[in-house]
Amino acid sequence: MTTDTHTPAVPIRATVFVSRWPNVPAVEFPGIPDGTFSPTTAILISGATEVVLIDALYLKDDVQDLGDLIERTGKKLTTIYITHDHQDHYLGIGPLKERFPDVKCVALPHVIESMKQTMDLQTMQWNLLFGDACVESGPLPDPLDGHTLYVDGSPLHIIEVKQADVHPTTLVHIPEIDVVIAGDSIYNEIFPMLGLSTPDEWQDWLDTIDVVEKLKPKMIVCGHRRPDGDDYAVETMIAQTRAYIQDFIKAFPAAKDAEDLVSIMSAKYPNHANLWTLQFSAINAFAQRDGA
Repeated sequence: MTTDTHTPAVPIRATVFVSRWPNVPAVEFPGIPDGTFSPTTAILISGATEVVLIDALYLKDDVQDLGDLIERTGKKLTTIYITHDHQDHYLGIGPLKERFPDVKCVALPHVIESMKQTMDLQTMQWNLLFGDACVESGPLPDPLDGHTLYVDGSPLHIIEVKQADVHPTTLVHIPEIDVVIAGDSIYNEIFPMLGLSTPDEWQDWLDTIDVVEKLKPKMIVCGHRRPDGDDYAVETMIAQTRAYIQDFIKAFPAAKDAEDLVSIMSAKYPNHANLWTLQFSAINAFAQRDGA
């Protein structure tokens, strides 16, 4: 009789927490349409005794609920990893560190540098969008040494990619369970955010989608998805995100204005949720092009 010592007694698993779907903006501001901000995900990677959390959310009530979920696992939260510099993915660090004081919080060094550079601007924007519902700015992650995290000995590989909705940005690949945590590089039935990047960067984003596809995941957790989204609809997520960016690239120069671009894209993707993201992207794309 032989024993496979490489197979853990308790397999690791990915549990997805999906945030609320808040109305925005909290304060009226010229150029920002009324709507909703797309639900954001945080992911628990758990083994027999440990949990690693990927991204930390931003709304006070969601961060509280996320902490409750972590506690209910009965396992030790060892690490919080932040995929990229957007406050909807990292503001929850502060409350979670207070609740789990032994946890370490990490990100890649250049992601942390980007956080430092954009914190004041993002804090102003987030206050405008979410008001008192949002966690206040607090501690930043520490630099991660290397590109691998572990949950009860199972590796989580950090992959740097050139572009998603912003850069710098990363993916997390968990080969043992064929999972990719895509950050904001892949979207799941939600209009992608193209308003924070340029046409050249949209092309780079297509290259990132190729990187995800080559990993051949069985499950992709997107940074934004419907609360009832299917994390196993891998081929659909990849194909739709790729096609959407290609269609946006084609429609943008042909559209008369932001409203026309919204009409074109919403007609092509009638089942995508969170129209506000498309509206914001169209307004910003035209503002960048016209030098506004």
